[in-house]
Formats: sequence, C-alpha cells, structure tokens
Amino acid sequence: MSTLVEPAVVAEQAPQSLVFRIANFGWLTILVGAIAMAATYPGRTHGLGMVTEPLLKELHMADPNGRVFYASLNLWGTLIGAMFCLPVGWLFDRLDRRLILAGNLILLGLSVLWMSTIETWQQLFLAIILTRGLGQSALSVVSITIVGKSFDAYRIGIAMACYSIVSTPFHLILIKGIGWALTDGHADWRTVWGWVGVSLIILSLTALLLKRPPKIDVVKVAEGGSTFVEALSTPAFWVFSLTISIWGMIYAGISLFNVDIFKERGFDEKVYFNILASVSVIGLTAKLFFGWLVNYVRLTSLLAACLLLTAVSLCGLPFATQVWHAYAYAVCLGIASGAVALLFFATWGKLYGRRELGRIQGVAQMLTVFASASGPLLVSLLRRATASYSAFFFLMAALTLVMAVIAWFTPLPRPRERTPEPE
Repeated sequence: MSTLVEPAVVAEQAPQSLVFRIANFGWLTILVGAIAMAATYPGRTHGLGMVTEPLLKELHMADPNGRVFYASLNLWGTLIGAMFCLPVGWLFDRLDRRLILAGNLILLGLSVLWMSTIETWQQLFLAIILTRGLGQSALSVVSITIVGKSFDAYRIGIAMACYSIVSTPFHLILIKGIGWALTDGHADWRTVWGWVGVSLIILSLTALLLKRPPKIDVVKVAEGGSTFVEALSTPAFWVFSLTISIWGMIYAGISLFNVDIFKERGFDEKVYFNILASVSVIGLTAKLFFGWLVNYVRLTSLLAACLLLTAVSLCGLPFATQVWHAYAYAVCLGIASGAVALLFFATWGKLYGRRELGRIQGVAQMLTVFASASGPLLVSLLRRATASYSAFFFLMAALTLVMAVIAWFTPLPRPRERTPEPE
C-alpha cells in the first residue's frame, strides 16, 4: 500500500534555489553587526586620536611630559577597559541580544557625551576606561557575536567576510565626517564629540532590526556546541587566541609608527599612504577568499600560512631599499591582515558552536586588547634601545615563525555543531 505524502511536506523538503538562499542569507543581521562594529570607533585608538591634540591643549598636557602621562593613562585605561569583555560575553549568552546591543550603545553614547565635558586628568582617565571598555572591548564582542550566533558553522566564514566588508564604509563615513567637522567645519572638539555621543544613543534603535530570538531548546543547545570551560580547555583556543593577539600586538605597534618606519627605510609619506591604501584593499579581498576557504582547509593550516606570510613580510621590510620592495611588503601584510581578521571573527563559532559563544568570544577579545595595547610600547622601547626599528621586525618575524609551526601541529576540537575539518 503506497504512502501518500502531503504537498506541504514535499514543499518543505524541496531544495531551495540559489537566489532564495542568497536573498535570505541574513543580510540584515550582518548590517546591524557591521554598524555596531563601526560604532566602536570612539573607543578605538584612531577615534580617540582625532580629538587628542585639542584635548591635550585644553588640559595643559601638550608638552612632552604631558604626552607621556597621557600615553600612560591610555595604556592603563585600555587594559582596564579590556575587562569589560567578560561580563558582556556572559550577558550575551543569557539575555536578548537586542537588549544587550541597545544597552551597550546607550552606555557608550552617554560616556562619550560626558567625555565632551571633562576638565581634569582624573575625569579623562575615567572617560578612557569607559570608552575603551564599552567601545573597543564590549561593543566589539557584541557586534561579532551577533553575527557569530546567527550563522551555522558552514556559512560563518562567508558571513564574517561580508560583515567585515560591510563595516568598512561606515568606518570611512565616521572618519571623514569627524575629520571634516574638526578641520573644514572648524567645530570645537567638545561639540563634535558630544554629537558623536548623541549619534550612538540614536543608533541603539538599530537593535529593533534584529529578530526576536526563538525559544531555545535547552537539550539542542547543549548538543550544539562547547561550553565555556570545554572551549578554554582545548589547545586550539589558546593557540588561536594567543597567536592572533600577538599578531594584533605587532600590527598595532607598526601602525602607530608606520610613517617613521618607512622614513627610516628612505621612503616618503606618499609611499606610506599608498602602502596603507594597498594593505586595506588587499585585506578586504583576502577576507572574502579566506571566508570561502575556511570550509575546505583546516583552520590551523590557514593560521600557520598567515603567520608564515607575516614572518616573510616582517623579515623583508628592514632590507627594503626600492619602492617595489615596499609594495611587496604591502601585498604580504595585506593578505595576512585580512586573513587573520577573518579567522578571528569566524574561528570561535566554527570550532565551538553557538552555545556559549559570547563568553568564549569575550575572552578572545580581551586577550587581543591586552596585546594590542602593549604593541606601541614594545616598538618604542626597542627603537630606543637599538636606534632602529629593525630589531622589532626581526624579533617578531622569529616569533611568528615559531607560532606558525605550533599552529600547524595543533589539533582541532570537533564539537557536534561544527562542520568537519578536512584532514
């Protein structure tokens, strides 16, 4: 006797078209996450850097001693602010993501708004802690985890690549807008910073664009990924988090002193700006390529390849004497930077699932902030000790080479929600 199949069941089992899958990929979630990442701008070095000079002048800290003191406040403010990653990750795993995103944006906006009124270095220190903690640390975790928890292990690579690319125009709009207001618009830094704070509060409404998360089946969630403790007990977590953190430390140190580094090699600022643009463009392309590649190549192999390429670029720049040498450095560093950023975004959800991704991502983000804060200090200390930047490049090239070997031989965990890695 034949069994009749209802049309509704047949429709549910029918394969979805490519156009349907693309249209329903989750673009709105990616857009909200990208906007949130751009909103971390006031708590990042390049954001604070845009108002540093007028701020220091008003607080009578523009002399050399004042600048050293400000750098110390910034270092400790960044380190303390990194601790914000832990509670926000814990909260994200337990509360409605819309509530966490909106609350984070409102608190960051209020902190920036208050910062526009500060009068003393004590207030400045507290403002740095709050903007670094709520922006660079907490909101980064929220932004990445919004996307990370919305895609399965197979789609997470492409989703994170799109997320990285979509966030770029928002960063550029902020930089150009604030830059115009401070220069061509001749606006006071306090006025500009105050409007940035108000804008962040308004942006909290973007949380309404996120769908209400469905009711969670506790059993399915438990089967769907690793716990926080399980993730931290695997060698892969520490290899990825520490190596990517050290990579971030290297990149932060180089970025801050890039003009002087290229000047030491005999290149002018025009070459530097061309290199900076090249690294950015190549990095975006690399994110797309590696976002696709993570489903076909072991993550540790990809990490090792990125680190090896980084070692080559670091070792080569001190020997650069011609312009094409500088561009070769830009190509290597651009590919590595895009790939490392993509791996940082996609690795945690792909390896450990979505069960406690907020807490896992929080620890990883905290480690990167710790490391990046120390990068400029290490570069400056080695420069002072050796009268050259070459020592830093050679030392970091050796370190990344060792890290590449370790990454290559690191085993991967196999949580139940993760797509099996190629052997």
